[in-house]
Amino acid sequence: MRLYGNATMAVLVALGFSGGTPNLVATSIVPAWTSVIGWEVEAIGYLSLLQLPYALKFLWAPCVDRVALPLQRRLGRRRAWILWSQLACVVMMTALGAWGPVGGEPSWASHASIFAVLLTVLTFVSATQDIVADAFRTESLEPEQLGAGAGVFVSGYRVAFVALGAAALALAPKFGWEMVLLGVAVVALACSLGTLSATEPAVRAPPEPGLRAAVVAPFASLWNRWGIRVLALVAFVLLFRLPDQLGNAMTPPLLLKGLAYSPETLGWVRQGFGFGLTIAGALVGGWMVARWGIIRCLVVFGILQALSNGGFLLIAEAFNASTEIARSAPPPIAPLVGTIAIENFVGGLVSAGFVAFLMSVCDRQQVATQYALLTALMAASGAIGGALSGLLARAFDYPGFYLLTILAGVPGMALVPFIRLPACQDLRNAPASSDF
Repeated sequence: MRLYGNATMAVLVALGFSGGTPNLVATSIVPAWTSVIGWEVEAIGYLSLLQLPYALKFLWAPCVDRVALPLQRRLGRRRAWILWSQLACVVMMTALGAWGPVGGEPSWASHASIFAVLLTVLTFVSATQDIVADAFRTESLEPEQLGAGAGVFVSGYRVAFVALGAAALALAPKFGWEMVLLGVAVVALACSLGTLSATEPAVRAPPEPGLRAAVVAPFASLWNRWGIRVLALVAFVLLFRLPDQLGNAMTPPLLLKGLAYSPETLGWVRQGFGFGLTIAGALVGGWMVARWGIIRCLVVFGILQALSNGGFLLIAEAFNASTEIARSAPPPIAPLVGTIAIENFVGGLVSAGFVAFLMSVCDRQQVATQYALLTALMAASGAIGGALSGLLARAFDYPGFYLLTILAGVPGMALVPFIRLPACQDLRNAPASSDF
């Protein structure tokens, strides 16, 4: 109750839900939609490249600290940016519903080109919303609240994925994907009311004017604190979430095409059933970070993250899932339920621990740019890995592909000893060297 029982945490749940809604569309609904209408796995994988704005958001992150938007005088800088980015996401999701993909092989010269442009713009404004929400969260929390704040924000984010994702997959066969996108946009519009009820973080020293202060200083600050080991930090951020990023890109094609589960089944099992487990994982992860320290949790969560993909490997192998041959009937539900249960709980743990680590690294005077840079690195690995996932799945088939996703966890775990620096403080106020 000391960690979670306050108004700030409630606001972070709402902001997490709002940020998760457009990301759900880009990373879950669109792959499922294109899988159902018959796109090849390579084309579905290439759609991950349209998520590159998540990886490049550090380029315009300084604008969040320096550009004034309408209503800023009334709402404050952070809340004004959040509100306008939320409204822009609503517009783009509505447009995606009107210009959705068509069946068969995509024709990039016509309809699919409009769809690709709209999806790219959606990820751009969604990435902008993430920039300011991350800054808002970091500025609103005390150091001992970082783990709990990360947990509740991730919980809200995952609620959007689980609740809206389940509803989308269950309702799409009946009402059509276009109506599903419109419904998601309406929910996203309602989320903007939470921004109006939030409290603007205390104003710290205003950012220094000039290009050097906006662009160079945040990177120089990281170098001054980390030295040459900043390279280890960059590599760790790029690689730590790679097993999850690779596996998630091909999970809809595996379940819908390779194993012939229906969208309704995928909706209530992967999204609906995983709802409580994801929230539990994020909250338990936040509590564990406060008790154990960040570094120790990263070790445990990282191992569990890689091993959690073993469930998909087992059901793909047991039921002969293939990218080449479509099954006539789906396998039993029980193996899917067990695999999804593990995936969702571990995903909550990993997200809470990793977000807490990223927040602990940032200088609060330059949090928007530094946090955007770090999460952009993670998004870059996700976009590139997702783009390659279709080719890897085709080359190795689903069982071999998921074995590769497990092995992809090794490089990130090998880098953990090199990120044990004073910049990453134990949340119990113990020396950083005791975290491990």
